[in-house]
Amino acid sequence: MDSQHVTLDSLPYIDKEYDDPATREHVLSLIQEEMAQMSPPLMPKSAHIFKTNDTLRKEYERVRSGHSLPPFDTERYKISAPSADATSAHTWEAASNNAASQLEHQTTRIDNLELLQNFGAQAWKLSNYQKEQLLSSIESRTQALRDEGVHVNKARKYEQTEAGVKLKELEDRWSDSVRRCVEIQVACGQLQQEIDVLASK
Repeated sequence: MDSQHVTLDSLPYIDKEYDDPATREHVLSLIQEEMAQMSPPLMPKSAHIFKTNDTLRKEYERVRSGHSLPPFDTERYKISAPSADATSAHTWEAASNNAASQLEHQTTRIDNLELLQNFGAQAWKLSNYQKEQLLSSIESRTQALRDEGVHVNKARKYEQTEAGVKLKELEDRWSDSVRRCVEIQVACGQLQQEIDVLASK
């Protein structure tokens, strides 16, 4: 740590005021008071990144405003014949189109299941391998950062301990200087009194 480029406003390895329960409670109350005044928005007010996509912009505004997601429409997935007294050709055509749509949907599901049966196992193994590699990389980086943090804390403790010795020495010198100044002032006062006594004779 380069002390010429870092200004420390506290010495946690030397200052022991925080060990006092009253001081700790006071510090925590100040932190809670400061946090109570902080109300950052969950999401920014503007959505410039969705200028070209109306669907994403509307969804973004819905989430930002706190509105719940509309209920899922399941009616279109139901296959129901028109009522017995339905005579409109449009009604029967809509029912026929819906049945054809549901049949195509089920066909697509069967195709997907066949693809999953044929290639799903290998795809799953490959996905797991990629995730394991990613996890290993993240764990390695995390450990490196932890080691770096430990090294920084050790360096801080060493520097602050050394600074504490120096501060103690300077504090002792200051106290000694103050004591000597007081002694000199007392001596000067006594001498002044003796001078005044001699001058009055």
